[in-house]
Amino acid sequence: MFTLTRQTTPVLTPDEAYPWEKEGVFNPGVTTMDEKIIMLYRAVGEREAYISKFGLATSSDGIHFTRASTEPVFVPQQAFDTWGTEDPRITKIDEDFFVTYVAVPERIMLNGESFPRTTPLETSTALLKTHDFFSYENLGIISAPRSDNKDIVLFPKKINGKYCMLHRPNRWDKGTCDRLQGEGKHVDWPCDLAHLPEKPAIWIAWSDDLKHWTDHHIFLAALHDNDSKIGPGIPPIETSEGWLLIYHHMEKKSSGVFVYTAYIALFDLVDPTICKAALPYPILSPQEPFEKYNGREIVFPTGGFIKDDTLFVYYGASDYYVGLATGSLSELLQELSQYKK
Repeated sequence: MFTLTRQTTPVLTPDEAYPWEKEGVFNPGVTTMDEKIIMLYRAVGEREAYISKFGLATSSDGIHFTRASTEPVFVPQQAFDTWGTEDPRITKIDEDFFVTYVAVPERIMLNGESFPRTTPLETSTALLKTHDFFSYENLGIISAPRSDNKDIVLFPKKINGKYCMLHRPNRWDKGTCDRLQGEGKHVDWPCDLAHLPEKPAIWIAWSDDLKHWTDHHIFLAALHDNDSKIGPGIPPIETSEGWLLIYHHMEKKSSGVFVYTAYIALFDLVDPTICKAALPYPILSPQEPFEKYNGREIVFPTGGFIKDDTLFVYYGASDYYVGLATGSLSELLQELSQYKK
């Protein structure tokens, strides 16, 4: 079996000196720039409304990080993200850095409890463009309307002349479809309803301009009996053998606790709709105390890169810390070769 080797302590923890992040730093986007590792992390400073912002940290070795700003570098400022900017994922395409993030238009919490609402929370995913991670151009919402869409990641280059993204619409599955139809509600489902996946899955879509996305198809459906849902984690990483996708898997235990783990699959470089191999077991699961903090058993991969033969995977731990796990790329590819489709 292949498993990642984690740092036994977080690489980023909340800093009480900064009130805007004292309740959690987690789910970071990570990239490299000018021989530095850039970490754009989700920060929460209070639980009254639980509004997320972005902080910025840098590192020379990928392990020891220093805050690059004493203030958030990105905050809610649009009608579609008034109540939160969450879970940034970073992709470099040519000379530009793009950041996808979950945009929250309605209040999440009140007095530390889930905000009472008569209709489900509808989130979207928006896209930013930056060159320095201090200033951003907001390109707006890129997820499909009324899909409650999270976890969008971009491929780092055009494929067959088009931009490509992976996403996880929470309303494009049979269970949700049946419920919404029973309530008389309409969603613009992208296919014949008989072809929807049983549970929330990962979809692929294509674009000419990074703004308008079409041709939505199921990319990876839930593979395991205990899946509640899966979703893209780290933006796809190009290797000699194919596109690596590290994604998250959520299981709901009989106790009601949700457990998040990290899985991995390999896709064809020319036609990424073709899955070449997938490991049937997680490469990272909650184990350390900081990954089970406050009863939340979560490892949630959102950023990473390859340096020489080492795969770096950064993840949100228990919605409070940033963790790091690493592994040998050559060993991982060898293990994947044992599980070819």
